[in-house]
Amino acid sequence: MKKITTLLIAITCVAIAANATVTINVRTTTGDAPYLYTWGGATNGNWPGTQMDASKTSTTDDGLVWFTQDFDCDAINIIFNDGGLDDEGTGAIQTDNIMGVTNVGYYIFDPEEGEYEDVTGTYVEIQEFDPSTLPSTVVFVEGKEFAYFVAPATWTQCNVWVWSNTTGTNFTTSGTWPGDPITMIGNTTDGAPVFQWIGPDINEADRTEFIIFNNGLAQTADLDYVAGGVYDLTGKLLYTVPAGGGDTPVPGDVNGDGEVTAADVTAIYDFLLNNDESHLVNGDQTGDGEITAGDVTAVYNILLGGN
Repeated sequence: MKKITTLLIAITCVAIAANATVTINVRTTTGDAPYLYTWGGATNGNWPGTQMDASKTSTTDDGLVWFTQDFDCDAINIIFNDGGLDDEGTGAIQTDNIMGVTNVGYYIFDPEEGEYEDVTGTYVEIQEFDPSTLPSTVVFVEGKEFAYFVAPATWTQCNVWVWSNTTGTNFTTSGTWPGDPITMIGNTTDGAPVFQWIGPDINEADRTEFIIFNNGLAQTADLDYVAGGVYDLTGKLLYTVPAGGGDTPVPGDVNGDGEVTAADVTAIYDFLLNNDESHLVNGDQTGDGEITAGDVTAVYNILLGGN
């Protein structure tokens, strides 16, 4: 994959996995150790959280020293604050919610104004997203609002919350938080689960504007909705599924002709035996990110009326 070469320090982003570690690094404009409040992956005490330990620091290649704290989780939501409590027990000066931090994050916090800057891109080597890592079930869905979410490896379920501020419409069936459960459709080549949301028919007079993905604990921020967008927990729009990729595939339809026949079995065999992709449109029928004999079995089961 092509790397962004303007980034400065090669701290490699690792794939999100079970028993992962999230490392928070922060500098303050005053030099004082901030308080760090966390939720959605690991806790760091009740509000306002715990003051970061001045004895636990890291130094980057440019000589800057950062307050550092590690958490044993795959993702976390955070707030930096000055630790001050007013009469109502709320933080006197704090940042907005910083959602879905994974791997390593670097921040500069102004405890006098409550503002922060995310400078992770300066200190972590970031790679451009390669859409070939997505399962073949990530397809264009004609005439529908739809999006995809690449979740941390430990997620077994995902919900979606979608709405429009312009019209006031909530596009979930439940209408209550955390929204509607959505379907896992496969895994990336790195093993991350991929979830699909298919919403209502496209109505140009009332379209989705914002979307949140969550598992009931961890969640993304309020994300600008892009039809066919593929997002991750940090809120990054990784990719947009191009139009013309066909409708949502019919289970068992390998060659893309809209029906399940013996020709679909032949299409997989041609690929497995001869590496012939000429009739292969949706070969990964099991959603495991690979095309194997298991996909042949899946098509046979459909042909024979099984599951």
